[in-house]
Amino acid sequence: MVDSLPAYFKYWGKADPNYPGQPKWHPLVYHCLDVAACAQMLLLKRADFLRKLINLSGFAEKQAIEWLTFLIAIHDVGKFADGFQGQQQELQELLQDRTTSFYQSIRHDTVGYELLMMHLPDWIGRSDLAQRGGSHVRLWISSVAGHHGRPPRNDASGSLLLRDHFPTPVLEDAKKFVSETASMFLSEGCPIPQNGHGLSEKYKQVSWLVAGLTIAADWLGSNTRWFPYISAQMKLADYWKTIALPHAEKAVYESGLERSHPAVFQGISDLFDYIDQPTHLQSWAADIPLADGPQIFILEELTGSGKTEAALVLASRLMEAGQGSGVYIALPTMATADGMFDRLKTKERYRRLFDSADVSLVLAHSANRLKFALEEANRRDSAYGFHETETASRQCTAWLSDNRKKALLADFGVGTIDQAILAILSARHQSLRLLGLSTKVLIIDEVHACDAYMGELLKTLLHFHAAMGGSVVLLSATLPQTQRTAYINAFASGVGFDFPGASETRYPLTTHFSAYGLTEQFVPARSSVSRFVRVRSISDESSAHGYIREALYRGRCVVWIRNTIFDAIAAWRNWQKDSPDSNAILFHARFALVDRLRIGETIKNDFGDKSGNASRQGRVIFATQVVEQSLDIDFDDMVTDLAPIDLIIQRAGRLQRHNRDASGNRITGDDERGGACLTVLMPEPLLNAQSNWYSQLFPKAKKIYPDHGKLWLTAYWLDENKGFQMPEQARDMIESVYADMSESDVPEGLSRSVQDAEGSRLGEQAMADLNSLNFDAGYDPIGINWEDDDNARTRLGERTVRVRLAKVIEKGLRPWAETHTGMEWALSELTVPYRLIKGESQRWQTDIEVARKTMKDEGRYVVIIPLEEIKANQWRGYATNTSDEEIQVFYSPIIGLHISKEEDDEFDQ
Repeated sequence: MVDSLPAYFKYWGKADPNYPGQPKWHPLVYHCLDVAACAQMLLLKRADFLRKLINLSGFAEKQAIEWLTFLIAIHDVGKFADGFQGQQQELQELLQDRTTSFYQSIRHDTVGYELLMMHLPDWIGRSDLAQRGGSHVRLWISSVAGHHGRPPRNDASGSLLLRDHFPTPVLEDAKKFVSETASMFLSEGCPIPQNGHGLSEKYKQVSWLVAGLTIAADWLGSNTRWFPYISAQMKLADYWKTIALPHAEKAVYESGLERSHPAVFQGISDLFDYIDQPTHLQSWAADIPLADGPQIFILEELTGSGKTEAALVLASRLMEAGQGSGVYIALPTMATADGMFDRLKTKERYRRLFDSADVSLVLAHSANRLKFALEEANRRDSAYGFHETETASRQCTAWLSDNRKKALLADFGVGTIDQAILAILSARHQSLRLLGLSTKVLIIDEVHACDAYMGELLKTLLHFHAAMGGSVVLLSATLPQTQRTAYINAFASGVGFDFPGASETRYPLTTHFSAYGLTEQFVPARSSVSRFVRVRSISDESSAHGYIREALYRGRCVVWIRNTIFDAIAAWRNWQKDSPDSNAILFHARFALVDRLRIGETIKNDFGDKSGNASRQGRVIFATQVVEQSLDIDFDDMVTDLAPIDLIIQRAGRLQRHNRDASGNRITGDDERGGACLTVLMPEPLLNAQSNWYSQLFPKAKKIYPDHGKLWLTAYWLDENKGFQMPEQARDMIESVYADMSESDVPEGLSRSVQDAEGSRLGEQAMADLNSLNFDAGYDPIGINWEDDDNARTRLGERTVRVRLAKVIEKGLRPWAETHTGMEWALSELTVPYRLIKGESQRWQTDIEVARKTMKDEGRYVVIIPLEEIKANQWRGYATNTSDEEIQVFYSPIIGLHISKEEDDEFDQ
């Protein structure tokens, strides 16, 4: 015990009555130093983070480390407030011999922000920082005070707020702590220049990364695995050296947040042992001169041309050149992300991009764990109160069990594009995602799959990433010229380069834009993907069934890609009526994750690269869009519902993808299956087509692709050409549908559809602009309503709910998924339209609440549906709809989930 310790030791920072040991609380000043030590250790261990912060702030390395350590040391100064301390009145009385009982209506982060805005300039001897409304220090304060995932609120009654929360003795204690930490860490004083042009703008930009660093440090510093509660009192400097720093070093190491070092690029075959002869595209990626600083690459090439390998070659070279320290691959769907993850995990190929033993590969949405397995070790302190957010310890528990956030901090992340886009939305903890992305080479696959809303958000993401010095690789088989130009322009605006505009129309094409300018280069296609695809049109579903039956009779395998889940299920059921013993597969997105993964694995094994006659002969799959993107599968014949022409090309990429003999076995020579034929179910493209031209044949899909003018142009091109030569006609196909058109290009009867679709497109773009953040505004304490991850809108599709399926057993409920992964509840989850399922039935409410407590995320924002088996492979449960009526829910591991008296359906995301 040290004599005459300051009064600032009389304040608690963390408290938990269930903490295993004594004391049950941790001093506020120690917690602040714990978090500051984690921040400093992250800066020392993560040179990539530090370099970004230095570049954006303009500080020297020593100045940046000292300033950020100090700021983060005072991140929780709002907890000195009476309103916060009074939430644990027994503890307050024990420590301060008094209690306060006034109602706390403001969170401690906002209280801390107001305190520092009013007093920090004077407390650190820089009264000049209070000038101009504190503009030079405001964003620094906001970024550390807003450490619970969103900026603090700018309270207009700040002086009254502080008067209520900080009586004179409390204010003096807070001042003493801030002044002492300033003396400890700021050896040369505050590094903000007294006079400087554009400082406010610069500090707004760096504030995003400071906020992310603070959140990461706060979560580590709040974990009692590394920072147990301590009762012994010692001087702050002694605690810093003997406890905070050593524990922080261990926390950063064990959390897996230390940086892995990129490997030296030594050629394509070194990265990919299965490539003997690189494609022209892959060779281009290995040889193109790289620029200094941020750069964007766009690779337009056919499916099966090795775009992914080319992108990873670029990523490896960029990392070697110091232009990144990790990779994040963003894909359009969970299924495609799963497929990419499996490819990288095979033979641990992802490790070849790094020269480190411990490299983390994380899938951003499913049940794969980050490889440091600390979920169960974390303890949680008690909640602060009704108006406080979750404690950092509780958030840390959720974070460690949520791969969606961890993937952006891992060395190599794979996930949906949604996880990256959340970094530029007003979603809680977006700054943490942004911090992780800032050091990554960002690879985005299937960019053509973005609709108007997501495409606009993607442009904002490219702007942010470029502004932070990041590089991007975009991949697409079918990218309209207007989109290519828009994406490069967004990147250019972020980094401040002049973009002259793109003009090359040849295909396949590579585009490279950097400080050195724009380079567009034609790249010859791989001979194996150069081919003619014959197109055959049919106009009714019975013809589709007849065509499939004939193909199966000849021993071939067939897939029918439908535009909605409803249509896929209906086609499968009609098939089963006539062929009850058929082994036809149904595949769509409305399966529990465990079943979706199982079916996807079956399809990959039976129809993938290494499949042969034994698994393929006489097989049929009824599927939705989940099979058309980034899955290396191959069918002898294909039927597809009419869709926009880029999706037709995409789907055709799964038709005779690999060379095989007539029986379906792989061969090295030319394909022997008689040439690719794509059968398209579509209405005839009549010149006098009426408004119901598309909906008459596809009543369930009319809202999926609302621009029936583009569908008519697609049908017209296919009907006129009767097939397409790839890659020679790819650009013509895309531009014939997506180039700027007038209403005269489509039948008059479809003009209303074209007008409505254009209005919707403009509305979606406006909504994206409204929802996305402004990089130049910074992490500002404004009145934006920051959403939880699950509520932020990365897509404008209809509102959905997350459903978790449970089986009713004698002693309650257990997850639908029966595995030994520890992730059974996550594997029992699926997404369902809100209009179908709104909430839980009261039938099993007690058991549901018990089950919820066993979930790592405590079942927040999910609807739990208990199921009872009613016959083989058929289960029934109950839920409520939007009218609060109880409804029956049916689930089958073969068919998926459907609702009784279901009247409509949704696009299969």
